[in-house]
Amino acid sequence: MKKILYLSIFFISILMISCKPDPIDNGDDDTNNTDTIQEEPLVRKYLTKQLLNDDPEKIILSIDWNEDCSQIINVKHGTGNGDYVNYDFTYYRNDSIVVTLSIVPYDGFYSYPIWCLYYDKMTIYLKDNKIDKIYGYGEGRLLDIEEYVYNEEGKLIERMYWNDVQRVAKDTFEWDGDNVVKAYMINGTYEYKEFTKYIHPHYTLPFYLSNEVAFEVQKPLFTPLWKNIPKDYERIEVDNDGYLSRHIISIDEETDSVKGYYSYYYTIPSK
Repeated sequence: MKKILYLSIFFISILMISCKPDPIDNGDDDTNNTDTIQEEPLVRKYLTKQLLNDDPEKIILSIDWNEDCSQIINVKHGTGNGDYVNYDFTYYRNDSIVVTLSIVPYDGFYSYPIWCLYYDKMTIYLKDNKIDKIYGYGEGRLLDIEEYVYNEEGKLIERMYWNDVQRVAKDTFEWDGDNVVKAYMINGTYEYKEFTKYIHPHYTLPFYLSNEVAFEVQKPLFTPLWKNIPKDYERIEVDNDGYLSRHIISIDEETDSVKGYYSYYYTIPSK
């Protein structure tokens, strides 16, 4: 039965870092010139890469889009250790997507903790361009069903996990405008009271999905639940369009130098 016994979540990517806000001030660095930031972004950008310490081998997320960024073609998700899980998206008309999952070893070896998948295939059923249900399969056998529930404004408020006919767990979301202020996500509760004016890198991702990797690394794969970055982030840098470009996650206390950070890259859809 899926997700009854979760161990502790690895860390929820950029979302759940606690501690204080405000973009880093680098003086003349144009990437932090807040005077150019408008309430709406100047362009609509789509995330293509999230890397650990800007190392192309240390993938957190790598997303391939079609030309107009209306469809995700492939996703690679890792924890920065070289391994990653590969997700291939195949579209059927405008009502369903089949996602095939596989683990890709680094240098021929699987590194802990990516070692097990819940499913090897998911069928996503759409309704009004939003996820309605997801069927999860392992070796051709239906294992679980997920159901998505939206409010009158079309905002996701519940994702329920089912095993045959019995609900076993769910994620819930409370919204204020375009941002979730309280969420129960994969066995963790998160609450935000204030938001920056900067754009969350997942804002333009189409679906809320989990990574379907077992135990320690179980977490959301995509979280398009925030237009704006919560002020609970530690240290961030943004580009001239207000999108997150770097998120510092660890600092050497003795030297006050950066030890670890995520870097973000985007694409602009063709006209």
